[in-house]
Amino acid sequence: MKHPETRERWLAIVVAELRRTWELLILLTVRELKLRYQDTALGFVWSLLKPLLLGAVLYFALQRVVRIRVDDYHLVLLTALFPWTWFQTSLLLAAPSISNNANLIKKVRFPRYVLPLATVTNNMVHFLFTLPVLAVFVLGSGYNPSPTWIVGIPVLVVLELALLMGVVLLISSLNVFLRDLEHLMDVFLNLLFYATPIIYPLSMVPDKYEKLVLLNPLASLMEAWRDLFMNNALPSPIDLFPCQVFSVTAVAVGLAVFRRLERGFADAL
Repeated sequence: MKHPETRERWLAIVVAELRRTWELLILLTVRELKLRYQDTALGFVWSLLKPLLLGAVLYFALQRVVRIRVDDYHLVLLTALFPWTWFQTSLLLAAPSISNNANLIKKVRFPRYVLPLATVTNNMVHFLFTLPVLAVFVLGSGYNPSPTWIVGIPVLVVLELALLMGVVLLISSLNVFLRDLEHLMDVFLNLLFYATPIIYPLSMVPDKYEKLVLLNPLASLMEAWRDLFMNNALPSPIDLFPCQVFSVTAVAVGLAVFRRLERGFADAL
């Protein structure tokens, strides 16, 4: 059994390490926020334009041309496109985050997992800044936000953040040794986009395929975002169970693989 002084010393070391990691994560997130649109004329507006322009094109193609019969289809699209953009952009930018910082990894000793996580938190900040714009669309369509948003938004943000962190730790570490992975991610995300209820609500999926679609952890997550914004419905733990299980598993596997591979980062880079 450890001596009380030994336990206190060990706890102090852990707390100090967590504090340094947190401070570094904030520093890198702020740095990426400053650099991302540093030399652009529109700056942060680009974070809004991507889901809005994509939503406009999809709305015209699917509602006006294909004529999908869904009430308030513009909201059905936007309420899923905004969180999807956070997910997609984070994966695309985080995949090469280790290999793109080869000089830093070779010269400075620091927790390497902070690099992909900073990309995720950076895009999370952009996503949070876009929520007021989404709220304007909701209000303009005759829907009234309720206090459930105060609870629902943090819950879903934490869940999507956990899911992203696990996946980016895995992808960014593997990409150091398999550089084709970041290119495969682009193809995979395009396929995942159509396999997830984003351009269509889950209610449109035939019953025989619904269980298959729900195996995708993003399916229940995107539906939860949609239900929150359009129906003021709090996320259901039962409906989000697949996403919760996948998120916990992704964090555990991602962290384990990252820890195992990071000792070889410097040599591979």
